[in-house]
Amino acid sequence: MSALQSLEVAIHAAWRERTPQSAAWHERAQAALVGGVSGTVRFFQPFPAYFEGGQGAHVTDIDGHDYIDCFLCGACLLLVHRAPALMDAIAEGASRGSLILNPRHSTETAEMLQALVPGAERVRFLNSGTEAVMSALRFARAFTGRAKIIKFLGTYHGMEDQMLVGLDGRANVLGAGIPPGAVEDIIMLHFGDEDALHAALAGGDVAAVLMDPSMHHGGLWVGDGRFHHAVRDMTAKAGTLLIFDEVIAGFRLAAGGGQQHFGVTADLAVFGKAFSAGEKLGAVTGRADVMGVADPSGRSKGPFAFQSGTGNDTTVAQLCAQAAMRDYAQRQADGGYDRIGALARRLGDGLVATFAAHGLALHANTLGPIVRIFMINGAADYDRASITNRKQLNLFHLALLTEGVLTIPGSNDFFLSFAHCEADIEAIIAAAARVLTRFDFVGAVEP
Repeated sequence: MSALQSLEVAIHAAWRERTPQSAAWHERAQAALVGGVSGTVRFFQPFPAYFEGGQGAHVTDIDGHDYIDCFLCGACLLLVHRAPALMDAIAEGASRGSLILNPRHSTETAEMLQALVPGAERVRFLNSGTEAVMSALRFARAFTGRAKIIKFLGTYHGMEDQMLVGLDGRANVLGAGIPPGAVEDIIMLHFGDEDALHAALAGGDVAAVLMDPSMHHGGLWVGDGRFHHAVRDMTAKAGTLLIFDEVIAGFRLAAGGGQQHFGVTADLAVFGKAFSAGEKLGAVTGRADVMGVADPSGRSKGPFAFQSGTGNDTTVAQLCAQAAMRDYAQRQADGGYDRIGALARRLGDGLVATFAAHGLALHANTLGPIVRIFMINGAADYDRASITNRKQLNLFHLALLTEGVLTIPGSNDFFLSFAHCEADIEAIIAAAARVLTRFDFVGAVEP
């Protein structure tokens, strides 16, 4: 047995000892839910944790253990569990009715987005980030009359077929069931390669460049934002639309998202997750002329792109979005984004120092309230990170769970909320130190 295998056995045993109720529930759940979970990211080996509830920045599992929540249900809960303003919005929604035809609150939510988000001349609501990306691509193709879409290697833009390619830093399709034709119009480039982008745009057949301004799934390797401005300039000259996927960057990097943070206004932007602070809601925002392709009234000249959905303006989600946006705007005004960014940097620096104290190399990227770590010795960049074996790092995240810090093995993220405080950061760093003392990570380092 290798040292890495021995490390895995030890951490799995510690996890089983800590969570017998989750282990038993997983056996039950597998008989009803595929894999015992409601989504791929929620699963990890040897079995996932199951939770009873949350309050603030903490959650409790069914074994009764408390965790500092740095997963936040896939980064949805920037305002954390049971935020009072959201609880009030949910109660108000229940009093109005769950689904109303053309409710006034949809207009009010759209007006708030216009006030907060750069370039949001018009808005269309949807149920999720995946639907928002799908619709934005359709709008861009309809408006330009072009078919091809540029995305960057290592980025995730939802689970629609055409987007499940290139997530691993290569041109591979993620999983079975995706026909080759679904990705034939997707051009994949390396983030930061201006020459390749210029060449790809030269053919005049690219409808849009789809870009996550945080490069979250790729590891937050965004630099100082110069590439964002270069992409904006090149797409404008080529008659190609720039779409910002703000599902992660939106409301986290600033109240106005990645567009505000980097000082770049895209033609279209898509939102989800933090938009309604965990309730099911997404949005496409952007230029009035581009968004006009979805106008069913016939006032907009040119092609028409269909988009609709029964739950696009669910009352509770809309009211939660309004409450969340009021909160984000206030925090922008009072320095809340600066504080949460400082906490993230403190966490990243503390983890690097803790690993170094145990003779281990670690690299941390931070952007806004997000921290990404990589067990890389020496110079670190996207290319090295994309080919590094992550098994040891995944085991570190599982070991953190045994010490009361909730991250998801395999996702490699620490998401912070506005409720996390200095004491939480110190507790996470201390938990990391206990993990590295308790388990032989040094012996498992691959040469």
